[in-house]
Amino acid sequence: MEKRSASENTDLPAMADGCQNYRPTRCCKSCSHITDSSHWVLMEPSVSVESKVEVYKHSSPSGNFECAVSGLRWVCAGEVTLQYKFCDTYVFTADLAMLQYTPVGPLMDIKVLSGELLEAHLPHFACLEGSDSSLKDNVRVLSGVDSNLSLETGELTRFHVKLLKPSLSLTEVVVKTDTKIKTHLEVLIYRTRVRPLVLFTYLLPWSGSMMQTVKDDLRQLNAKKIEKPQPEISLWVDSTFNLKTSCHSEINPHEYTLNLVRPNFFEVYMKEPEDCFDLELISEEQSIWKAEMRRADYGEVKKVTTYTPIKIPGLDEGRMANLSNRERLSLFRADLITRTSRGAFLEEMEALAKHQPPVLNSYETQHLLENVSGLEEQVACLLDMVDRKGDVASGVMFLVLKEKDFYLFEDILLNLQANPPKDAN
Repeated sequence: MEKRSASENTDLPAMADGCQNYRPTRCCKSCSHITDSSHWVLMEPSVSVESKVEVYKHSSPSGNFECAVSGLRWVCAGEVTLQYKFCDTYVFTADLAMLQYTPVGPLMDIKVLSGELLEAHLPHFACLEGSDSSLKDNVRVLSGVDSNLSLETGELTRFHVKLLKPSLSLTEVVVKTDTKIKTHLEVLIYRTRVRPLVLFTYLLPWSGSMMQTVKDDLRQLNAKKIEKPQPEISLWVDSTFNLKTSCHSEINPHEYTLNLVRPNFFEVYMKEPEDCFDLELISEEQSIWKAEMRRADYGEVKKVTTYTPIKIPGLDEGRMANLSNRERLSLFRADLITRTSRGAFLEEMEALAKHQPPVLNSYETQHLLENVSGLEEQVACLLDMVDRKGDVASGVMFLVLKEKDFYLFEDILLNLQANPPKDAN
């Protein structure tokens, strides 16, 4: 499988709850001529929840990596385990006001649990083109440890600030308050009702913490995210803008000012929505973004596909009838490890990665191909990965097996029918 750099991989898989990963499609034409390094391997983090806050964790070998959620980058010479979580931007509000700085990046609590980082590249959302020429001189990294604050100078690049041998904790990229800056933008559209149609339209900087806030705000609304192309230009901070539609609608508020602290949104209300209409953002009488909305975009939420246990002929009586997909897949394990061909393995792995939502992420497929030696070991490792992801993933695995290696699938079924496991009787 071909490696893709972080700068090339802009189509990232969806989160389980329907919200996309936070890393935006970087399409700003204002600074497109500024080169950005492309030697980063994208990694999907493992996610846990502590006190209702999502915590992201990475374990990586030596190399250059980028988190697919936050855009955080790191360089290490050996194995490293790190974790982070997004924090409320208001934590440093008073301190920043006193220091006369304003945030231009997400506030994250980053901890290196083991190993050592040679470099950390912290994401920011300032656009280097058009901002004051003093931007590079006025950007700092604010860190807080046990109520002690420090400001550190780093190397400013198109999307990051580079720190050497960092000691991380509560950290965010900030800039002097009197620096006039443009910001990269993200438009998020969520449908919260169908009839009447209600859309929440957000315009916010490229910030994982703000996108996390949006996700938390909408968690209880069963909102559907509507994917549309993103703005291709940056916008001055403190610009005013408004939203309009090409048909009759009620939009609140009428306008607001772009800020870097809390995401704001327009509520669009349509009693009788048309089959097709335009949404457009206007700033200083200039169109900065426009998208066509179709009924297929905002219609009813598709039902989530569920996977019922795959029935095995001759084994569906008594105890076997109650087995989950995970338990039934374990019956296939020994045969799959010894009898799967190289071609079938590669096709199955690719199908699992392309499934929506993906069963395998890019780091897992890379790990299987590069760090696990021997076909049998690779198949065993793949089965272990699928098993850990639960019964739905195991159900997907069954469907992929049947599609990609039908004759082996049928042969294993016949063998199980002729020689059922002893504990299944």
